[in-house]
Amino acid sequence: MSDSQLVGVFGALGQETRLEIVKLLAPHSRGRQAMGMAAGQIAAALAVNPPTLSFHLKDMSLRHLLLPKRRGREIHYTANLPLILSALGDLVTELEA
Repeated sequence: MSDSQLVGVFGALGQETRLEIVKLLAPHSRGRQAMGMAAGQIAAALAVNPPTLSFHLKDMSLRHLLLPKRRGREIHYTANLPLILSALGDLVTELEA
């Protein structure tokens, strides 16, 4: 992963609400049948107002940290764990070199 990609991932995760979103979604993002969580569920779990949450979800989706999927009238979000883990692994490799 390039340095600019690492900066994008860690820059997005360097904000407390965004880190909380990824931590909340991680258990709901594993496996082939990962269902994720709807925006309303995320807002309630983190006590974040909807406009603020919407801003974070959109930005994180554009950075591919979250994977949105429409389910009926709701959009469910999962964390892109392979991308996040890859960024962490690449950083560890760089630091150990």
